[in-house]
Amino acid sequence: MMKKTATALGLGLGATSLLFGIFHPEKEAPLPFPEGAEVCGPKTTANAPKKKVNFLSQDADKKEVNLTIVATYNADNHGMNFNGYSKGNAGYQIPTGWKVNVTFENWSPVPHSVVVVEDRVTRKPQMGQPYFDGATTPNANLATTPKEAKFSFEVDEPGDFAFACGFPAHAASGHWIKLEVSDDYEKAEFVTPEK
Repeated sequence: MMKKTATALGLGLGATSLLFGIFHPEKEAPLPFPEGAEVCGPKTTANAPKKKVNFLSQDADKKEVNLTIVATYNADNHGMNFNGYSKGNAGYQIPTGWKVNVTFENWSPVPHSVVVVEDRVTRKPQMGQPYFDGATTPNANLATTPKEAKFSFEVDEPGDFAFACGFPAHAASGHWIKLEVSDDYEKAEFVTPEK
């Protein structure tokens, strides 16, 4: 199994970890990566995902949608992306009143999370509380969100929102995708620039 230590990840993680008091050079804990995985980030040139993921399934009769949101799906935006997109260049369109079930996966050794906020909030260094009740991974604004998490919420009003990384300054650096909620939508979609 391939392993790297926290110090091998460079100043970015080290400085952030020191800020939050979780890095101890005398206790270099190895960070495991899946067998054969390449780390996406500034040193990775490949822009291909590690595996194919179904980002959306739905039951229109039940007004319910299941989303998969993967942090660091590929090397776009130096790995600061969801499902391979960043800076609001892609996102979900969901009808008002639907229940949204999210499965979050972080494929990076760098801490990431996801929280639903109004789209204008993505320019701020800190994301704060989710716009919809329950629309966040645990501890989204800290470095303690698990590698995998599930949460559910209802989009009970229309508007322009974002799935944003709650880790400080990540969303302001482009780590977010759109969430558009409208009374006019009849089904949920994951919309990319190619569509």
